[in-house]
Amino acid sequence: MPFRFVIQVIVILLLCGNSIHAKVDKSNLLNQFEKTETNITFQKSESFGEVKFFNGIDSNFELINKDTISGQFTFCAWIKPEDLLKKNMAIVGIPNIFWFRTTTTRELQFTQPSIVDNNTEGLLLSNKNWVFASLVIDFPDVKIYLNGKLSAQFKWKGKNHKWTNNIFIGKNHWQEFFHGSMHDIVLYEYAATQNQITELYRKTAKSISLTDGIVFYHPLDNKNKFYNQGNLSESKNVTFPNDSLRGKVAHFPGKDGYLDFGILPIDNAVTISTWIKPSVFNRDYGAIAAFGHAFAFRLTTGGALLFTIPQMADIPDSSAKLELNKWQHIAVTFKEGLGVSFFLNGEKKSFNSQSEFQNVIKELKVGTNLWNDFFNGQLDDLIIWDRILSDSEVKEVYNAPANYWHPVLKQSKRPATFHYIFFVVLAFLPVFGFILLKRKSSSAKAEINRSNPFLEKVNLVVDQNLSDSEFTVDRFAQELFVSKTKLYNELKKFTGKSPKEYIREQRLVKAAMLLKETDKPIADISFETGFESRAYFNKCFKERYKATPTSYRNIQT
Repeated sequence: MPFRFVIQVIVILLLCGNSIHAKVDKSNLLNQFEKTETNITFQKSESFGEVKFFNGIDSNFELINKDTISGQFTFCAWIKPEDLLKKNMAIVGIPNIFWFRTTTTRELQFTQPSIVDNNTEGLLLSNKNWVFASLVIDFPDVKIYLNGKLSAQFKWKGKNHKWTNNIFIGKNHWQEFFHGSMHDIVLYEYAATQNQITELYRKTAKSISLTDGIVFYHPLDNKNKFYNQGNLSESKNVTFPNDSLRGKVAHFPGKDGYLDFGILPIDNAVTISTWIKPSVFNRDYGAIAAFGHAFAFRLTTGGALLFTIPQMADIPDSSAKLELNKWQHIAVTFKEGLGVSFFLNGEKKSFNSQSEFQNVIKELKVGTNLWNDFFNGQLDDLIIWDRILSDSEVKEVYNAPANYWHPVLKQSKRPATFHYIFFVVLAFLPVFGFILLKRKSSSAKAEINRSNPFLEKVNLVVDQNLSDSEFTVDRFAQELFVSKTKLYNELKKFTGKSPKEYIREQRLVKAAMLLKETDKPIADISFETGFESRAYFNKCFKERYKATPTSYRNIQT
């Protein structure tokens, strides 16, 4: 009897599942409504096969809304945007009702025209990376999901309307056309639940190839460079002995031994994976892989994993302790606005939230970093993705046989040379801004102000209000005669910082200058630079300069 009951339950669940999928397919407005297509082309994707490509100029779908949609709406699609920083791009919307779009600050935005803009602040998109974006409207609730997870929720402003206008995919009435690819587009005339969104994501995510998003693969021997978008510009004191388990491997002597592969096209998301056999846990932290001023993946003196964002954060994972003279697989994932995950032998060890990021040129060095923290030991199969691998994908990388990657990646195509040039030019601008912000010289500050009238006004307003602890972002926008959204977008574009972050940065730079060049008491400096309390000032200063104000002053004098 129990066995029969179990069988019945399984059959019922299967039937229910099939009916749910049938309902979803049947209610997809993309197939149900009449539609027109303008300049939609098709391209091949390693993950999804044939995908719809929007050229960013005039391509779009228009669905003829014969029936009235009222208060409930769901849109889901895999999107792979391009040129995120250049312009806002519409994903889907109904004219005069709402738009769902990307912004130049790499966020998703829900807009009610002439009423409100709502951003997914903190969870940012990456250029040329597939993400599963979902918008669910269940009046008055509005929810945005990214990769099956709830990222933002808002309340609808104003009254509910009868939505009789046509539905557009790929553009809006401001002629903001989407540039990039879409796949698995679905629109429902009802509000999908979080479980349904998660199920759709998991179901379609299975199509993503493990090799999708790889920008660098190197088995780290001196002969077999199967896939490498960087150019090995320099190699110093690295040998390539035979290992009984891994074959040819790279041996780093722990002093002056490194490989430099130059610039890689990494945006604001990265996964680093490698097999590692440490020989010594150095007194100095041994760097495994580092991307200039952007971030570094390294070991602590006790053999734990450490992810560093220079001048911003050291993120350790004390639970992932390595063993000496033993091959182990390690991996780390980082997403701006989300955080860092550490993996050891295919298992996630910890997750640490971290919102800050250095958007600078990513020059890959293996075996050392900015501070010459040299790695001592052996490495093999270093693989880097410009996307976040899921927990199951990291486990798949760990379980893959050593020869799995070679034939797969031999067939991968390297990008055209202009891609490197474009990346260097694009990446150089924020680096220039970053360097200028770090310098305390007034002449350097004047130079950037002359080249950018907006930043000149921004700095003038900030300087005038630096000592006012009640100087808010609202006042910041008012004194510049712009909206909060405009201020956020422009400041993020030119400096990589939000208004709140920029105000705090300028206060800390001024405080550091006063500590170095005057004998004023620290409490007075804290007050003069607009910090509400000495304790909060100490906390912020230590996060920024890796030293307390007192220690910093002693070091400088």
